[in-house]
Amino acid sequence: MAKRKREHGGNIKAAAEEYDLIYDEIIDFSANINFLGPPSIVKEVIEDSITKIVDYPEPDAKSLAVKLAGHLGIEPDDLIIGNGAVEIIYLISKVINPRQALVLAPTFSEYEAAIESVGGEVELFQLARSNNFKLDINQLIAKLQNSDIDMLFLCNPNNPTGDLIKRNDLIKVLEVSKQEDIFVVVDEAFLDFLTNEADYTLISEAIERNNLLVLRSMTKFFAIPGLRIGYGITNRKLVTKLNESKDPWNVNLFAQRVGSRVLEEQDYIRKTKEAVKQEKDFLYKELKGLPNLKPYLPTANYILIDIVDTKYTSWKLHNQLAQEGILIRDCSTYHLLGADFIRVAVKNREDNLRLIEELKSILD
Repeated sequence: MAKRKREHGGNIKAAAEEYDLIYDEIIDFSANINFLGPPSIVKEVIEDSITKIVDYPEPDAKSLAVKLAGHLGIEPDDLIIGNGAVEIIYLISKVINPRQALVLAPTFSEYEAAIESVGGEVELFQLARSNNFKLDINQLIAKLQNSDIDMLFLCNPNNPTGDLIKRNDLIKVLEVSKQEDIFVVVDEAFLDFLTNEADYTLISEAIERNNLLVLRSMTKFFAIPGLRIGYGITNRKLVTKLNESKDPWNVNLFAQRVGSRVLEEQDYIRKTKEAVKQEKDFLYKELKGLPNLKPYLPTANYILIDIVDTKYTSWKLHNQLAQEGILIRDCSTYHLLGADFIRVAVKNREDNLRLIEELKSILD
């Protein structure tokens, strides 16, 4: 299988240099970050922590683990904290060391890269465009049965498609995977943007099962990608093994202290869920009204858009918008999407309206 080019959204510096733009004036729809920005307490926490940079950060981010465990209703020993969720993707791949992993296509590219980094082979489970890239659970289960697969990655909701897998369907996959001795990683990096995330999360399952790790991110919801905080929930034996396989100081001082503090911001958490839902619905409706665009029904804070009926490829549309100071995600580096798709983050009303106006101008 040919290697895919590893590209991600959010590279504002590169865009500013390439298109001769002023960094702070760029509107970034390419990265799926909470448009409310970080909680106001973040600046205060960082300023208060400046004098502590002469000390090493707490090994294994234990105080943050205690805070997170309380927030999630589990125990600290059920958690591993990472320098972003991506670190844990690579770490679990190293520890499980699969011979053959199954990865959806299209989905987040780092699963594939992580497996290949430890010498494993990746098989793609292709999602059908004719079915709006929705996962057929029965087909997936049939694929897992009597196979050589020993690791499975699922993203829920899937990035970039937004497809959301029902909890009872995931339980079916876990049961079959247990019988087939397959370890499952379920990436819930965007699930906390949902108002009904409790109906989908597998956190309670992860601490009871031997073949499941649930992956989560604090980067996106709390708008702190520069600090890098992710975490995994799994059984305690595996948590111990993962901690023993990584750098003890993998999460920096600022990330640990900010992460612990923002979990207390209940008003911010509530406002985020409400605001994202409101703007997600607004942006989807507006995009549906534009000629020759087919936006996919969003579940989190991003929207996949089929542009095949326009005269633009994904790169050409990306380039045209970038010249106007708007960054979108060209999805041509995702398996199966080619030049027919773009992805946009859900942002505030002013930015969303600006995107719609620019698209109208380009597409008319």
